[in-house]
Amino acid sequence: MFARKTLATLFATAVLFATAGVARAETMDDMRFGDIVTVKMMDMNKDGMVSKAEFIEMMGKVWDAKAKKMGVKGDKMTSVEFDEVAKYLRAGG
Repeated sequence: MFARKTLATLFATAVLFATAGVARAETMDDMRFGDIVTVKMMDMNKDGMVSKAEFIEMMGKVWDAKAKKMGVKGDKMTSVEFDEVAKYLRAGG
């Protein structure tokens, strides 16, 4: 009986951790840039190609996520804030 409860508890904990990881990866805030800049992520119409519009849309999402994380007000960044975004882009995540 004790072993069954322990096993059930461990299983439930594993499921919670697994689903928490999946949910977190779905937000732009926590994704690595290298994971964002893929055809699979950018190809919104699923035609197997990335258009300029799809690329720019994804870069806008990256901008928005980073601006939100840094607490940027409005649609402009200071040079210090932009340097943070540029560092993120260069590092790949």
